[in-house]
Amino acid sequence: MDMMAVLERIAVPRPNHSEALDRTASYLKDMLTSWGIPFAVQEFTLRPYFMLFVGITILLLALGFVFAIYKKRPVAALILALAIPVVLVLEYEFFVPVTSWMAQKKAENIIMHFPSSSAVREFIFCAHYDSKTDFWDHIQRARIYQFIPVAIVMSILLALWTFFVRRKEALSKKIPRIITLALTGIFVFYLGLLALGFGGFVFVPERNQSYGVVDNGGSVVSLLALARDIHDKKIDIGSSSVTILLTAGEEVNLQGAHQYVREFINIDRRKEKIPRYCVNLEMAGQKGNLFYARKVGIFLKFYAASPELVSRIESSWRSVTGRTVDAEKSITDDSQRFMAAGIPSITIGYNGVPGMGMGGFHSEKDNMNRVNPDNLALMVKVLEKFIEGFR
Repeated sequence: MDMMAVLERIAVPRPNHSEALDRTASYLKDMLTSWGIPFAVQEFTLRPYFMLFVGITILLLALGFVFAIYKKRPVAALILALAIPVVLVLEYEFFVPVTSWMAQKKAENIIMHFPSSSAVREFIFCAHYDSKTDFWDHIQRARIYQFIPVAIVMSILLALWTFFVRRKEALSKKIPRIITLALTGIFVFYLGLLALGFGGFVFVPERNQSYGVVDNGGSVVSLLALARDIHDKKIDIGSSSVTILLTAGEEVNLQGAHQYVREFINIDRRKEKIPRYCVNLEMAGQKGNLFYARKVGIFLKFYAASPELVSRIESSWRSVTGRTVDAEKSITDDSQRFMAAGIPSITIGYNGVPGMGMGGFHSEKDNMNRVNPDNLALMVKVLEKFIEGFR
């Protein structure tokens, strides 16, 4: 398999709201058909403008909060202040579409399953084939997001302050009023930045769109190569059944993985007879050393990588390269849905050092120039060594 040729073919901006995502899915399915690899398609309803609608919602709530403070309406201000974290938690952590339901389309997860006749476990190897462009890259965005708890606490305190001093008419006095409105202005300015981080992609010109090469085309190509090697009997899966899952919707809050877990993991769990493990790939195409994410989460709860999988991945990488595996602090990716369902999981990829590291994603900097062909091939070898290590 010419991994670079396949990667170049899918290296186009393919956000979830675009037709390019559908064309990419068709290309992947046609290629698997030409190879004779059986696959299944899981269709699901995707909310492609998830981030945009959440961003608009919290910005409108913030503007309403400012108006309530200005009019000295503490009850309304408190309700609006509390509504912002409620919307974020419901949409992001509980996958409840408060406003993101307003735009929907059909999307597909592509599933390849290689059963073992004597299976005692199942490995699920996962990567997302959608891409995303943001107003800021990963690192810039994180600098904004880290102040979300502070902003929420500030808004609640401002609402309570308004309630406390209303009867004394303290807000009518010049200095307290200026301070209160200034703090409110800081709050709404921050929420504007946050909304820009969520939905600012609508302002990004076409020339600055991400090609999604490292995030996450290289991972998709690595799993395609793994699938072909298994199909061509170049690797003996032994007593492990192998499922390879290519998801859509990862870049809009893990929607594809959420649907997969809900349909194939959470339903009829009592009938499960063998343990499952998930190995998720991110940033598999760039230079640098192999890393694993210590923790994976969204906002509230972060899950630790499986110690067993960490040990086995480290052993596989060391046997192939002689090097140790690096560790990244935390990440948000598809493995979060498996971890939340109690499936031991790990996310692995390359750290991009020396180079841009974890910066430059979700922008035009995620292009073919970042690709390291040797690391693509190494990833396949490591995964195959990992599978063989369980026999």
